[in-house]
Amino acid sequence: MIEAGPAYAAALAQMHAVAFPDEPWDEPAFATLLGQLGMVCFIESRGGFLLLRTVLDEGEIITIGVTAPRQGIGRGLMLQAIGDAARRGIRKIHLEVAQQNTAARALYAALGFAQTGRRKAYYPDGSDALTLCLELEG
Repeated sequence: MIEAGPAYAAALAQMHAVAFPDEPWDEPAFATLLGQLGMVCFIESRGGFLLLRTVLDEGEIITIGVTAPRQGIGRGLMLQAIGDAARRGIRKIHLEVAQQNTAARALYAALGFAQTGRRKAYYPDGSDALTLCLELEG
């Protein structure tokens, strides 16, 4: 697993297009995100990436994508992000997930994330997003 900076924007855009073919982010979008203060990106060489934004003592998973499902890549990325956040003094990690994404919801629940809210009709298809939070020990 590597920590990636703006030089990886093109590779991230390619992976994002595979992971999210209906809503791909382009290279300039990744370059902008990766240039922001507090943004951390991890790439898993088998096919996955995760962007974590940190502000003060809170973090937010901006996106996580896996191009080779059911290989533990998502779990590995999440564990890397959680460990990195803890080392940075982060106390809470937030994320949102599509209500119908049962695989991701199961992963997040197994990692200790709890639902904190719901965003009705959040996604372009009209589906809801669930907001989740993980409290890290001090």
